[in-house]
Amino acid sequence: MIKFVHLFKNYYLGLSFIGIIAFVIQEIPYIIMPFIKPASNPIMNMQNEIQWIERTQGVVGTLSMILLMLIVRDDVQLFSIASTKEKIFFSFTVLMILINFAGWTFYYLGYQNGWVIVVSQFAAVPLYYLFFGIWKSNYLLVGTASLFFLIHTINGYLNFIVKKEFIW
Repeated sequence: MIKFVHLFKNYYLGLSFIGIIAFVIQEIPYIIMPFIKPASNPIMNMQNEIQWIERTQGVVGTLSMILLMLIVRDDVQLFSIASTKEKIFFSFTVLMILINFAGWTFYYLGYQNGWVIVVSQFAAVPLYYLFFGIWKSNYLLVGTASLFFLIHTINGYLNFIVKKEFIW
């Protein structure tokens, strides 16, 4: 971790190397998408009808990613799973990314069920950020990731369950 500017208490604006790694891991499905070229791609072709939800999702999602990578605490180790809290929330973080990767696997194989998309792509990613934030005691990230979870999941629900524009 690199600290640039002290914000308050143990929080600094800086570079969180573990946060950058966590972000890159979450982006793997998007990185490989051009090589897979799914026959159907409803997530990338999604048209949001409620613009304020799309904008709010974009703002809190971007803020979550920024806080993941640019907020560091000087009282938290780079990687630690020594305490019970750390073990539990690291495990939840790993579980969320595995659910996300499983959902993308189904998606790329053509099984694009609305509920699978909402749970694995829309709910799991903000929960990944949220549990990562709890694990690393980055409570600024926990706050934005909580909002991101709510808005992102609602957006997925409206687009893939309510509109029923998904492929069975």
